[in-house]
Amino acid sequence: MVPMNDKTLDRNWEDLPPELIQSIAKQLGDLVEFLHFRLVCKKWRSATTLSSPPPQLPWLLNFDYNSSTFHFYSLSTCKVHTIHVEKNLGFYHKWMIPSYHYIFNCRDSFTGIGAVGPPFLYNPLTQKSIQLPFLNVSHLMQVPFLNDSHHFPFLIGPNPIRTQECVALMTNTKSNKKQILFCRPGDTEWSIIEKGPYDDGACLFYKGMVYINMDDTGVTKVVSLVTNSIVTLIPPPLFSTGGSREGFSYFVESLGVLLGVRWSKGICKTHVYGLEVYQLLKENIYLKWAKMDTLGDRILFVSSHNGYSFSARECGGLEGNCIYYKALDDDRECLMRYDFEKCVAEQVPCPLAKVVTWFMPSLVESIESNVPV
Repeated sequence: MVPMNDKTLDRNWEDLPPELIQSIAKQLGDLVEFLHFRLVCKKWRSATTLSSPPPQLPWLLNFDYNSSTFHFYSLSTCKVHTIHVEKNLGFYHKWMIPSYHYIFNCRDSFTGIGAVGPPFLYNPLTQKSIQLPFLNVSHLMQVPFLNDSHHFPFLIGPNPIRTQECVALMTNTKSNKKQILFCRPGDTEWSIIEKGPYDDGACLFYKGMVYINMDDTGVTKVVSLVTNSIVTLIPPPLFSTGGSREGFSYFVESLGVLLGVRWSKGICKTHVYGLEVYQLLKENIYLKWAKMDTLGDRILFVSSHNGYSFSARECGGLEGNCIYYKALDDDRECLMRYDFEKCVAEQVPCPLAKVVTWFMPSLVESIESNVPV
C-alpha cells in the first residue's frame, strides 16, 4: 500500500487530464450523476459536454396529478428523481407513452368549436414544449378525456425533433373503427391513414414506414406516410404456442433490425405467459418473421406497443438476454423482468406506486434542434 502524505492529500483534482475525466464520466450510467460530475469544477465541465453523455437507460415514469409532479426511477442507481411542472399543463396518463426524450400530452380542455388541445411534446428535464397541430373533434368519436376509449398516442419516432420523424395517434371514429392520425413537428394539421381494426397490436415508425400489427389476423401492415398507402403485408410466423392475441404486442428497433415481441402461453416456468421474440428478415424480395432463440447481449424495455433495446455492456450491471416490462400483480402495477434463457419472470424492486411507461432522459434535444420551442 502506498503511504498517504501531505502531498497526496493536497492533490488538485482539476489537474486530471481531460481524457481521464472523459473516461470516468463514461462510467456514469445515470444522467443526474453525470450532471453532478460536471458541476465539480470548470475543467471537468469543459471536458464533458451535454451532447455526449454516457449511455443512458430509460427511466420508469410516474405522474402525481395532485402535485403535478413527475417521478422517475433509475434502474442504474435505484434512485427516484422528482420534477415539478406547472399545473396548467394538464398532463393525462393515457397520453404518456415511450417517446424517448419527450412526453406527448394533450390538454384537457376545449380551445374552440370542434377542437381539443393543443397537444404538445414536452421534455420534463428542460421543461421545453413543442406545439403540435390541434386535434379536431371530427377526428374523434368523443373527447378523449370524457371516456375510457382508446384515444392515445401509440408511436413517436425515436427522435422526432432531431430527425423530423412523426408523431402518430390511434383514435376511434364516429363509425366506431380505428384510424391513425400523424404529423411531424412543424406541420399545421394532422394527416389521416386509412381506418382499420388496429386495436392493441404492436405499432412502430421504422425507417420511414409505419409498421402496424393487425390484432385480428397477426398480419403486419407496412404503410408509407409519403403515399399514405400500404407498401406490403407481412404474414405472421407459425407460432408454436397460443398467445394472448394473434400477433405481436410490441415492436422494438434493435441493432438496425425490427423485432416483434409476443406474449406466448405455456413457455414461462413461473407465470401463465412468457415472451417470444421474432426478427424481421428479408428473403429475396419478401419480408418474413423468424423466431429468435436468444437475445444475446440485448436488453429490451417494452411498454404500450413498442419499446427500447440496449446492449448489456452499456447498462451498468444489468444482465443481457432479458426483457423488462410492467405487469399487474395483485391489482398493483409492478416492474417485471423476463429471463429469455431460463424462461422465468420475476418482479424487480421498484419504489414507484404505479408504473406508467419508460422515458429516455435527455438535456440536449431542444438545445440542438432548429425547431422553435
